[in-house]
Amino acid sequence: MTGVGGRSGIAAAVCRALLRDGFSVVAAGWREYAGAQPHAGGDCDGLDSLIAELGASGRFWWHDVDLSNAAAAPRLFDAAESALGAVDVLVAAQARSLLGGLAEVSAAEFDAHMAVNARATLLLIAEFARRWRGAPGSGRVVTFVSGPPLRGEIAYAASKGAIEWLTLSAAAELAPRGIAVNAVDPGPTDTGWMTAEAAAAIAAQSPSRRVGRPEDAAELVAFLCSERGGWVNGQVIRSDGGFSTLR
Repeated sequence: MTGVGGRSGIAAAVCRALLRDGFSVVAAGWREYAGAQPHAGGDCDGLDSLIAELGASGRFWWHDVDLSNAAAAPRLFDAAESALGAVDVLVAAQARSLLGGLAEVSAAEFDAHMAVNARATLLLIAEFARRWRGAPGSGRVVTFVSGPPLRGEIAYAASKGAIEWLTLSAAAELAPRGIAVNAVDPGPTDTGWMTAEAAAAIAAQSPSRRVGRPEDAAELVAFLCSERGGWVNGQVIRSDGGFSTLR
């Protein structure tokens, strides 16, 4: 499970749901960057609290890793296999998410978004596939995307578009091996970054008349990772209370 940077994010909620359902979880995040991402639930103080909370289960391990480094994926899987043995599920939720529109974003920042969000997802899925030796039909990969347009977040938008197409292509390649690959679009989710005014405005627009909660996406991920979710493959699932129907 990548992208774990604090207590309030979607990744933290996914960890809780998977532990509840009997999984053992190796979580990864980058402490140096966690506090700079309130949009994704980043919070270094909350991260320590989360590690203590989930570590009490005896089935949770956390690793600090910079996924902008192309060598990070094999190192992370080495650590996971050392803790767990074979890895049957990959949930890739890491996200570099900094504001910058078309005229503002620098080449370096665009490249950084692509490296962390898109390239790291590719390398993590490839490493998972190389190492996976599970029973046919039991492999799971879940990624996270965001529906366009994303005004003022051009680098983030481009990287998430890349992840969507990467997910669909990986699903086609890995289906014969019994690995299901899907993407989740959680829509506007309050991970602690929304002001009361923003939450009210989004809720007023949503067909469900509320904003997303981290637990909403986590329950879908838990289902996709379960035995019951094995027949779902190659899908981008808009789990957003109907918000995407407004586009």
